[in-house]
Amino acid sequence: MPVSLITLVTEDKQWFKSCVGLTGNLLKDRSTDRDAAFCQHVVLDSKPLVIENAMEDERFIDNPLVKEHHIRFYAGAPIVTKHNNILGTLCIIDVKPRSFSEDELQTLVDLSKWVHTEIELRADLIEKTINEQSIRTLYEVTSNNGLSFEEKIKRLLRIGCDRFRLSDGNISKITGDDYEIIQTISKTPNERRAGDIIPLNETYAGKVVEKLEPHHFKQSVAFNDQTPMIKEYVGAPIFVNNYFYGTFCFFSLDQSFRSISNSDLEFLQLMTQWVGFEIERLQADAILRESQERFQQIVNNIKEAFWIFDLEENRLLYMSSALKEISGYTEEQYNADQTLWINTIYAEDREHTVAKFINIEESIEFDYRLIHSNGSIRWVRNRVVPIFNEEGKIYRLVGVAEDITEAKLNEDLIRKTDKLAAVSQLAASIAHEIRNPLTSVKGFMQLRKDQASPFEELILAELGQMEEFVNEILILANSHLGIKRNRNEVNQLLDEVLLANKEVSRLLNITFDFESHDKIEIQCDETQIKQVFQHVISNAIESMPNGGEVRIELGMENDESIYILVKDQGVGIAQERIAKLGEPYYSNKEKGSGLGLMISYKIIQNHKGNIFFTSEVGQGTTVKIVLPLKHQV
Repeated sequence: MPVSLITLVTEDKQWFKSCVGLTGNLLKDRSTDRDAAFCQHVVLDSKPLVIENAMEDERFIDNPLVKEHHIRFYAGAPIVTKHNNILGTLCIIDVKPRSFSEDELQTLVDLSKWVHTEIELRADLIEKTINEQSIRTLYEVTSNNGLSFEEKIKRLLRIGCDRFRLSDGNISKITGDDYEIIQTISKTPNERRAGDIIPLNETYAGKVVEKLEPHHFKQSVAFNDQTPMIKEYVGAPIFVNNYFYGTFCFFSLDQSFRSISNSDLEFLQLMTQWVGFEIERLQADAILRESQERFQQIVNNIKEAFWIFDLEENRLLYMSSALKEISGYTEEQYNADQTLWINTIYAEDREHTVAKFINIEESIEFDYRLIHSNGSIRWVRNRVVPIFNEEGKIYRLVGVAEDITEAKLNEDLIRKTDKLAAVSQLAASIAHEIRNPLTSVKGFMQLRKDQASPFEELILAELGQMEEFVNEILILANSHLGIKRNRNEVNQLLDEVLLANKEVSRLLNITFDFESHDKIEIQCDETQIKQVFQHVISNAIESMPNGGEVRIELGMENDESIYILVKDQGVGIAQERIAKLGEPYYSNKEKGSGLGLMISYKIIQNHKGNIFFTSEVGQGTTVKIVLPLKHQV
C-alpha cells in the first residue's frame, strides 16, 4: 500500500499522529475535518471497515478526499483501549481500487492491536512518571517542617490544579448545610476567600457528601445568578478521626477537553488523606497543648513540686518549677549530672533517704533535708508513687515534693519556746530569791559609808553587776513590766553600740561598714534593744579572731516593719547548729551558756519582732532582726 496512517479521531477532527506516504496539504496539515474522514465510520461502528472502490460506495462518491486526493481504496481497524474507548484507527490507503482478503484484514487488525498495546504502554509510562513526580512533589511539601499547615495545603492546591489542569481549588469544612472555605486558590478572578461560608446546596460538594467518595463530572450548571457556571469538577471527601469533615476539590469555569484518570483520582485521595491526617494531628496537638497548659497551670500554682523519674533511662523526665525553687537546680542540671540528686541530700539523711527511693514497693511519704544550690538547708517532704509496666516491674517513680522548712522551723520554735518558758519560770524564781538578799546586802553596804573599807567600791561594783544580771534573767520570765517604750532612732542606737565597741574592734583589726542616710524611728525599749545589738555585734567580733569587716544594714522590710542586718566574715556556724541557737544552755562558744542569745530572743519576742540566722562555715554569719515600726499589743 502507498499510504498507511495511525489516526486519532476527536469531536471535529481526524489527526494523523503517524503517517507514511502522505503528500501535499495532507502532509502539511496532518489532519482533516472529521466529516470527510473514512475513519469516523470505524469509530462510530466500532469495527473494521474495508472500501475496495470508493467510487462505487454512495457514502464516499462526493467525499472531498475522493475527489481531490483520488482515494479509491481504504481499509481501517479500530484502536481500542483497555477501557473499550476507541481512539482512532490503523488504516491503509491507495489511489486505485483493490481487493482485500480476510487474512489481510486480520493482519491489519493484529497490527492495530499492537498499536493499541504500544499506546497503552506509553500512556502507562507517562502516567507512572506523572504519578512519581506528583508523589515526590507531594512528599517534598508535606515533609517540609519549615512550612506551616496553611502554606502546605496552599501548595497542595497548586499541585492539584497543575495535575488536573483545572483553574481553581478549595479545601472546605462542611457542617450541616454550611460549606466553609478553609483554603482556596484560583488562577482566574475569584471573589471567594478563606473563611467564607456558602450554602451547601450552591456547591458541587453535595455530590461528594451524598456518596462519600471521589466524584468527577462535566456539567454546565449555575446555581443562581450570583454563582459562576462550573464546567468541570473533581472532588474527594476529607475524613478526620473516621468522621466526614469536608472536601478537597478542583474545578474550572472554562470548557476545555480534559481526561481525569483513575490514577488522578487516586492521587487526589492521597492528598485528601494527608489533609485529614494533618487536621487530626493539629486537633490532637491543640488538645494536648490545652491539657499541658492546664497541667502546667496547676503544677506552677501549687506549693508542691511535681516530678517524674524514669528508672530504665535513669533520668528525670519532668519537674515542675516549684522543684527548682526548692532545690535551686534545673531539670537540665539534674540530667547532666546523674549524681546531683544524691549529692544534694543532706549528708546525715543521705543513706536513709536513698534507701527509701531504691527499696520502694508501694506509695510512701518521708522527710529529709536537702542542700539548696545557695548552700541553705531545706526540709523536704516527698510523697512517692511507683509506676509498674506490663511485666509488673517498677519502671518509673512519680513524686510530689513539698518544702516544709518553715513548718520544721515552727516546730523548732515551739520546742525552743517551751524550753524558754520552763527556764524562764525557773530563772524568775531564782532571780526573785537572789534579788531580795542582794538588795539587803547592797543596802547595808551603803549604810556603812561612814566606816571606811578598802574593798567597799569593789564590793558595790560587783553587787551592781549581780543586780544587772538578775534583771536580765527576769527578762526571760516574759515580764513586760520592765519595758519602757519610747520613740527611738535606730540609727543612733546602732551608732552608740558601734562606738562602745570601737576600741576592742580596733585592737582585733576589725572595721564596721554602716551607712544609713534615712533616719528610722521605732517604739522600743532603748536599753533592751541596745542590749540585743551589743550581743550581736560582740558575737560578730568574737567570730573574727583574724580581723575582717562587719557590715551593718538598716532598711524597711515592708510598710510596717524595719530590718537590721549584721553580716560578719567570721568562722561561720554549721547548718545543723543554727536551728538550736537561742535554746537554753546551747552556745556556739566553747564555754558559753547561751544566756545572751536567749535573752536577745526574748527581748525581740517581747517587741513583737523576729530574729533570723543564716551562715556558712568559713564564710561568715548573717543575723537579721525584724522589728515593727509601732508598738503592737
